[in-house]
Amino acid sequence: MNGLEALQQKIGVNPDGSFGPGTLKAAMNFFKMTPERAAHFFGQTAHETGNFKSFSENLNYGASGLLGTFKKYFPDQATADEYARKPEKIANRVYANRMGNGDESSGDGFKYRGRGALQLTGKSNYQAFADYLNKPDIMDDPDLVADEYAFESAMFFFERNKLWTICDQGINDTAILSLTKKINGGTLGLDDRTEKTKKYYDYCKNSVPVLTDVVESAPAIETEPVKPTPQKEQNNNGEEMLSENFALKDFIKSETATRKGIDNTPTTDHKIALKAVCEHILEPVFANYNQKVRINSSYRSPKLNAAVGGSAKSQHCNGEAVDFEIDGLSNPELAKWVVKNCEFDQVILEFYNPKEGPNSGWVHASYTAKGVNRHQILTAVQENGKTVYKPGFVL
Repeated sequence: MNGLEALQQKIGVNPDGSFGPGTLKAAMNFFKMTPERAAHFFGQTAHETGNFKSFSENLNYGASGLLGTFKKYFPDQATADEYARKPEKIANRVYANRMGNGDESSGDGFKYRGRGALQLTGKSNYQAFADYLNKPDIMDDPDLVADEYAFESAMFFFERNKLWTICDQGINDTAILSLTKKINGGTLGLDDRTEKTKKYYDYCKNSVPVLTDVVESAPAIETEPVKPTPQKEQNNNGEEMLSENFALKDFIKSETATRKGIDNTPTTDHKIALKAVCEHILEPVFANYNQKVRINSSYRSPKLNAAVGGSAKSQHCNGEAVDFEIDGLSNPELAKWVVKNCEFDQVILEFYNPKEGPNSGWVHASYTAKGVNRHQILTAVQENGKTVYKPGFVL
């Protein structure tokens, strides 16, 4: 099963290896991409993989190809003849002693050759990706990057190189050119990348990704950040702490749960996810502003989530999301600060109306330790009675 077929199986469509509107829209919703991000991402990866056919580097060069492509490593005809049509030997020579690989005899060059939708290459890059996904088995079985994680590895590249911000500039020639230079190092295949990106945008521009961030209508719960208590799991009042300044009770308390008698107790895994949200988002916010943080909504059990009308795929159900504010601080300012200074999956400025004052709406932020954080920036607004998510901050 190649990378595309593995993706199709993962997102619930027929794994036939054919890429069309159905696969694109399903992938967009599975990864919670905006139409702009999906079009750019799949337009670029389609070109890089030869229309999603090749997810592993082809190093089956003849002597003339070695002399033309890798002159530095094959400086003469005799050396080229010795390695010609021997992909493993070629990779071990070309990639030796760089990108974290050992010498030619180590075999690292071939083991960690280019794989995935954007050719993850080199032992150190594989290790960074394995650490990011928390999948150590990738180092022992790097072929996983050619199938199971082919597209996740490309998303890792987009995130690490801050390419999503270019995608958010829209579907235009300037953005496509900028992405192409970042990915290719030049403009090779620019016309094809442009054609694919615009075609894919036509496929999905009228589709709205499933973003699932409904907040309770009950009154918000104001938290009192406690004094730092390093190395402790409880504060002086015996409250369980998620981090130095945030108590678990404020992330699970719900007027709806109390009113309806719903148990909203998180599991250990949910608490771990909540701790990560605090560490990566809320603690940096508190450290910067040194003000009380008001938690509107965070963890929601499946029953509570259904009671408030949330999607079954909501990150709130995983303990990966929090809706919050700081009294007296503009929510757009707060959202922009998080984007600039924090590691995040989504930041959504939800239902902000400048006519209602700076604290109108709230900030939704999420972080995941189980996959690629997409750095997705959105604005949620009501249009014709429906919630619509628009890319970027729309003020």
